Amino acid sequence: MTASDMVRVLVVGAGGHARVCIEALADSGFDVVGCVSRDGSGISGLPCRVLGGDEELEQIAERIDVRRVFVAVGHNATRELLTARCREAGLAPVNAISRFAMVSAAAELGSGVAVLAGAVLNPSAIVADGAILNTRCSIDHDVYIGPFAHVAVGVAVAGGVTVGERALLGVGSCVVPLARIGADAVVGAGAAVVRDVAAGTTVMGVPARERGAR
Repeated sequence: MTASDMVRVLVVGAGGHARVCIEALADSGFDVVGCVSRDGSGISGLPCRVLGGDEELEQIAERIDVRRVFVAVGHNATRELLTARCREAGLAPVNAISRFAMVSAAAELGSGVAVLAGAVLNPSAIVADGAILNTRCSIDHDVYIGPFAHVAVGVAVAGGVTVGERALLGVGSCVVPLARIGADAVVGAGAAVVRDVAAGTTVMGVPARERGAR
């Protein structure tokens, strides 16, 4: 594929997560032409220019003639809001899939999904729009990852699990087969989920219990 054949993409976000996603976008064959960020600045080491602030998103996309975006923001609710804004402006989210990820041909991905280095996605798993499968996480068969959820670094999700929209599975946590994680739930780092987690609750520990519970 030549440079002229590559689809040009504008990245929303200019922090550490964006830097990782930009590499995955390049692996996916996209030409990242620049970033926008909340305040128009970016971290050191970004491989592309920051073109302005979020408030200029639509004008920047029009000026540089880009119709594809990737929202590289770690906070789930913010990523959802920014994605909705992009869609309203006619900007279509693309997927960022690292060449070091393993994605089954029998898995299904929505749009605006990040699948980062070392992530494994097994057959009949479904990953909805805007979800993050972070570095070295493992998603087994028949799992559903809801819209704008975040499966953090090193998480292990067993078969048949359901993860609700905007839920966060913290670094190194694990989930037993068939468990259901509700919308906006938070699973703490290193927690072992052995039963369902209600929507909007935070669980921690081994086994995972609701914060404050004995």
